[in-house]
Amino acid sequence: MTAVLVVGGYGTFGVHVCRELAKLGIPVVVAGRDGVQARKLAEQLGPGHRGREVDVKQADSCRSAFQDCRVAINCAGPFQSLGSGLLDACLAARCHYIDIADDRRYATMVRGYAAQYRDAELAAVYGCSSLPGISAALGLIAQHGATTMPERARVTLFIGNDNPKGQAAMQSLLGALGQPIASPQGTLLGFRDREVVELPPPFGSRGVFNFDSPDYDVLPTLLGVRAVSVKVGFELRLATYGIAFLAWLGIPLGPGSAWLLELPSRLLRGIGTSGGAVMTELFYPDGRKRTAAIVAGKNGQRMAALPAVFVARKLLAAPSAFHGVGIAHDVLGAKELIEALVEQGYDFECHPHH
Repeated sequence: MTAVLVVGGYGTFGVHVCRELAKLGIPVVVAGRDGVQARKLAEQLGPGHRGREVDVKQADSCRSAFQDCRVAINCAGPFQSLGSGLLDACLAARCHYIDIADDRRYATMVRGYAAQYRDAELAAVYGCSSLPGISAALGLIAQHGATTMPERARVTLFIGNDNPKGQAAMQSLLGALGQPIASPQGTLLGFRDREVVELPPPFGSRGVFNFDSPDYDVLPTLLGVRAVSVKVGFELRLATYGIAFLAWLGIPLGPGSAWLLELPSRLLRGIGTSGGAVMTELFYPDGRKRTAAIVAGKNGQRMAALPAVFVARKLLAAPSAFHGVGIAHDVLGAKELIEALVEQGYDFECHPHH
């Protein structure tokens, strides 16, 4: 049976992707720079799974990774530091490409491959995670049946405290604090502009702050909105407002500053939930609002990893399902993606007329 190559497969999100693929009976090749860790996880997954040493930043290493694989999933963050090696290698090996990136610059680079992947009759599907994979699908569902176009969209990513924090994600967040975010309505600043959103139970009313995301580029075309804001908040209010304070200070924070989040997150594990939520709100000229949200009371990181798994399963079963560059709903359908998450135990709420 054709295998799926998961680069960064033993990382925080990669482990979820590998385990869910294995549950579906899909052979997994766990890949990463540490071949020992890759093989160890492959053994834990059971017979038929393999580990392989691959450095996603090295073109030769990428090219040698694809034996018996027709789909590759890139979970090797931080994405802002990656080049195009795996994208090029997938084209050369005639292998579908998927990633979980929410890094906007990386997503822009992937979109630049649209013609090459379309001509090769292959799919490159980016952002198959919370942003923009789930958030865009929620936006389409919220808009369904509306007779007018929305003026503005607001996306909220909410993260439960009892989730392990990957170092790559922490580096990305710290590096973006106070940095400019290009939005359709003008320049915003990272982790500034507090707003209060009403999340579905069990989370309720929360303060959230600016976050850079591919949604700023995706939603204007997808939904016709003229303004987009993407917000992030953490279950532990101390974490949310502590990070906002760092953004207000305006001190540049490089990769070496990850301990500012890593140490507190370790000390505070066990407090709160492992859940989370993604919510997309659409605002209309007449004052109406439409909202769609998917909520994890627990296992929020698993929820965020599942779109990549669903897309891989679809491309294995129907290799011609989609050609070119897109996001999860382009391959699966927005309704189908959210229904698949609900089948996995996550809660969906939609308020189309308020």
